[in-house]
Amino acid sequence: MPIEVSEKRVAKILGIKDSKRLPKVSGETLKVYRNYLSKNLAFPFEAEYSCETGPLEDTYYDINVIDILDINKCSDLTFYGLFCKGKQERRKIEIPLAEVEVKQEGRNKQLINDYGSWFWNYR
Repeated sequence: MPIEVSEKRVAKILGIKDSKRLPKVSGETLKVYRNYLSKNLAFPFEAEYSCETGPLEDTYYDINVIDILDINKCSDLTFYGLFCKGKQERRKIEIPLAEVEVKQEGRNKQLINDYGSWFWNYR
């Protein structure tokens, strides 16, 4: 099965040859990914995330992502993954990066989408 374009980008970030399967999410792979994202994302950026507010009902919130949380401050890395720091109006928040949807098209959106796809499919 040919590897997808987004998987090729993730493989490059994680230092994996294209012909190999991507590694599972682990503390070590998340550390590598965090270092890459912290150097390549352009902060701050506008995004949104959703919370379940009822049966089959989600509420969406606008946020301004300002940084990625230090990996040592992320709780249960293999379950939640990396966290980002942001602002929701005046309130400071920290949420899993895989739950963030970047609003504007461009490099940030691609990087976050690739990370989210890898995180949800390889944990």
